[in-house]
Amino acid sequence: MRTGHICSPVAALAVAIAFAPSAGAQIIEPCVGGLAVGGIMYGVGSSRGIAPFTGTVKDTFEQRLPDGNAIHRVTRSRQARDSAGRTMSEMAQGCEPGPDGELRELLSVNVNDPVAKTSMTWQVGREEQPKVVHVFHYPNLAMPARQSPVDPEQAAQQRKVLQAAQARALQQRKEELIENLGTRDFNGVTAQGTRTTRTIPAGEEGNDLPLVVITEVWRSREMGLVLMAINDDPRRGRTTTEYEELNRGEPDPSLFTPPADYKVVEQPQNGIIATAN
Repeated sequence: MRTGHICSPVAALAVAIAFAPSAGAQIIEPCVGGLAVGGIMYGVGSSRGIAPFTGTVKDTFEQRLPDGNAIHRVTRSRQARDSAGRTMSEMAQGCEPGPDGELRELLSVNVNDPVAKTSMTWQVGREEQPKVVHVFHYPNLAMPARQSPVDPEQAAQQRKVLQAAQARALQQRKEELIENLGTRDFNGVTAQGTRTTRTIPAGEEGNDLPLVVITEVWRSREMGLVLMAINDDPRRGRTTTEYEELNRGEPDPSLFTPPADYKVVEQPQNGIIATAN
């Protein structure tokens, strides 16, 4: 099995230059110590047969305010996937002082297991919170759900909602220009790039002038991952998400296991809550 380490120094340098804070910029850093965890997840699927990996995703956010101030934030998240399709991801839930007064991160961990047909979540970092692992079972698709008689008014309302959503999607496609950026090498892994430019006409969202939103995605078919994604939206700022570190091969099995001192609370398909130690 091939193993490797992916990092994109050129991209990292470009991001560092682009996001270098100006005088007066407001720098928002993650908690000191521990693993900083980002809030955007790209490309972690649960399909079996896709290449296993363990990685660190870096999210860089930059927003310049009308008064000249700027917000700059960098967070990191751990992600993993094994050859059976199990996935693990950590997400930041903020920071709070610990018993020693030092800030520490509050993490939410999610593990999806298509083999066991379960999804587990638990929280890490808050001392006073219950140490609980919530286990959700996938629905049994072989058992058809009982259908209640459809109310005509409710059905008509659902059709209106669906038609409105379809109209919005069609309008958005008309506002989009999709470009093929070709291929790019991320330290030995080839990714295909696309850039979507959406121009929102003046007045559509109360805007005096057209708004241009650019989304750039670099996807590796070999790894089944988006190795880099950039979203530049004048309404919300610019976010760059990239794999700062990517180790190919089977991850440590412990990444998919909750802490031993946590109590397991299961939510079976019948909706009755059960607990297990």
